Amino acid sequence: MRSAGFSILLCACLLLLFSDIKVQAQLLQDPDTVYFTSNRKKITMPFKLVHNLIVLPVKINNSQELNFILDTGVRNTLITQLYFSDSLELKDSNRIKIRGLGEGYTIEALHSTGNTMFMPGIQGDNHTVYVLLEEVFDLSKRMGMPVHGIIGYDIFKNFIVKINYSSETITLYRPDQKIKKKRRAEEYPLYIEDAKPYLYATVRQHNGDSLNVKLIVDTGASHCLSLYLPTDDRLALPPKVMQAYLGRGLGGDINGKIGRLQGFKLGKYELENLTASYPDEEAVKLALNIAGRNGNLGSAILKRFTVIFDYPHQRISLIPNRKFKEPFNYNMAGFEITTPLPGANFYVVSNVIDDSPAKMVGMQPGDQLLHINGRNTNDLKLQELLNMLDSKPGSKLRLRLKREQEIIDVNFVLQSRI
Repeated sequence: MRSAGFSILLCACLLLLFSDIKVQAQLLQDPDTVYFTSNRKKITMPFKLVHNLIVLPVKINNSQELNFILDTGVRNTLITQLYFSDSLELKDSNRIKIRGLGEGYTIEALHSTGNTMFMPGIQGDNHTVYVLLEEVFDLSKRMGMPVHGIIGYDIFKNFIVKINYSSETITLYRPDQKIKKKRRAEEYPLYIEDAKPYLYATVRQHNGDSLNVKLIVDTGASHCLSLYLPTDDRLALPPKVMQAYLGRGLGGDINGKIGRLQGFKLGKYELENLTASYPDEEAVKLALNIAGRNGNLGSAILKRFTVIFDYPHQRISLIPNRKFKEPFNYNMAGFEITTPLPGANFYVVSNVIDDSPAKMVGMQPGDQLLHINGRNTNDLKLQELLNMLDSKPGSKLRLRLKREQEIIDVNFVLQSRI
């Protein structure tokens, strides 16, 4: 069984492990410089928020603007897919093998140094880029738009980064700037270890026990929380869980279970009755002994705040926004969708969960979604469609599907399984 709505991404959990240790040591020493191209003290740019993930325009060398997910979980810039219309010249490159979280195999990639990276008002010199030689994430199909790669540490390490999820804007400040913060802002220590940001928080489990956990702060994960059970004997599955497909890492599929926590607390802010995923041990075995971490904190929580990442001073600030008190819903319809033509409002069922409402009415992978609750899907953006699937229990869905040459109408009610 696979869970709709949580299979979008765990790409932020990437753990690059190079087959040649000498190459790895050299990569860690690669210097690069990212800087403002003017004397401005800050630069603000809009981003697109899809599946809770931040998508920004980036140019590499002479390329046109490419779409990159901003991901605190990755060290190096990663190109996951290029299209025939994309032009990109890379500097010095060689083939390597890499692997990451997931149950699978190593894949080949190009490692390229000496590149130039451009964002609006920003330039990065001697930039290191990896290019995957096979598409393993299907990011574009899952995001409903062309997505070319992932970028992270190169941006965060050089600036103070303010992410306003409400206005969908990101502001980069010079590291020596003092940022005016609202009275509700609360500041916490941020621990930068191996280029990744960590913080300590408290989870309250189903039995009422509270447990301190160390989490990687993961803007590239679309879920709320992911907890690694083998890292602490006190971590336990909730009494009601569902088997789930949690996403993909570089090494392949990540499977596990989904349940609910009573609460999650960070400083004075506490969220209640939130969803949590529990990856299978095999899928995350490479991460179990890294930095003593117990899991990761994803964007379904982060989007409820304006977040200020301050890597240079190792701190993070959170300011709650209007989404702070919204309930933690998830896709209860029992099916997943992809967009075979990224950028077009063309949606196809990619997976149907056993024993789900969608399965009970006979939905099948490959069904094209034509209408939902009387609305033509040609008029719906992917995020609008997902919001309809992430509604509350008891909501009714009326779907019109196309299966080969047959038109099929199905109706069902969303049901919570956790």
